[in-house]
Amino acid sequence: MAGSKTEKPTDKKKRDAAKKGQTFKGKDLITTCLTLSGVEVVLNFTSLREFSDILHSIVARQYDYSLQGYILQCVWFGIKIFLPIAVLCIAASLLPGLIQTGMRLATKAFKLNFSAINPLKGFKKIFNLRTLKDLIKSLLYLGCFVLATLFFWQENRLLIVSLVWSEPAIMLKAWGQLVHSLLLIFFSCIFVIILIDCVAEYLLYIKELKMDKKEVSNESKEINGNPEIKKKRKALNQELLSEEFKKDIKKSNVVIANPKHIAIGIYLNPAITPIPFISFIEKNQRALAVRHYAEKVGVPVVENISLARELCRTHKKHEFVSLKMFTEVMDILFWLEQVENNWMAEHPDNQLAEVIDDKS
Repeated sequence: MAGSKTEKPTDKKKRDAAKKGQTFKGKDLITTCLTLSGVEVVLNFTSLREFSDILHSIVARQYDYSLQGYILQCVWFGIKIFLPIAVLCIAASLLPGLIQTGMRLATKAFKLNFSAINPLKGFKKIFNLRTLKDLIKSLLYLGCFVLATLFFWQENRLLIVSLVWSEPAIMLKAWGQLVHSLLLIFFSCIFVIILIDCVAEYLLYIKELKMDKKEVSNESKEINGNPEIKKKRKALNQELLSEEFKKDIKKSNVVIANPKHIAIGIYLNPAITPIPFISFIEKNQRALAVRHYAEKVGVPVVENISLARELCRTHKKHEFVSLKMFTEVMDILFWLEQVENNWMAEHPDNQLAEVIDDKS
């Protein structure tokens, strides 16, 4: 069955998988961002001078210093130093992860999943493409680390040996720079490997979410509705309209609709009366049926939500339009007449054909 899964995952499939915690994440990229950010912050924005100032003040006061005050000051200075580091490191690890997952949270991943402790399932994970990929990646990392260490030693061995005779303050500063240099060399070596790993991780993620044609079809039906059911529903809508009612729709000059819930027929015969007449008012399913049939027989359907609601609220079937709504309704009828006249002027051949068809 797995071999038949040849279709790319849909957006819905990806969203559902993300809720279960199955998202694309380049873990090594996140780890790299976290490590580099932490090292840069510690080396460039952290100072232990405040701790040394505490020790100097204790000595200056001839050790006349309470233990409680000393502990509180140490804790406070520790918070001032490590809190910014913690915040920046959390941001450096969260932001790349959220960007890669599309800001999607795994809401279903917090539920207990006892199948995860199944020994057979764990045994299968040992022999798969991701395990092979991680093995190759680890070997490449090891090789890069060895090369980076050799290069670092060749470049800095004299400085490292000379630090044995240096003062503690100078030694700490120098070792900070050396560690920074070693990390930059190492990450420069593995940068290409990290990019290749991200691409491979994305391809494996897509492979795990691939769908067969039946799944795609079922999902399409779930989202857009079953075409057969929609066809039957349309046929049922047509059955809702009697033949006499269909004649009323055909005679109407226009159907004013609130897209899905209201359909109001307007009839005007200036030879009898200049006031528009409401031929029908339908709601909900019958309104949809009226709209479909009107479009089928060529009766104009105008969407005007506010007018349709007001007519439905203040009028009844087989009533003349009130003076309050007269102007708005007549504006629509005049506009439709202008559109029809312009169309006839641009298509005289079609007009002649319609006249011949009517006579025949």
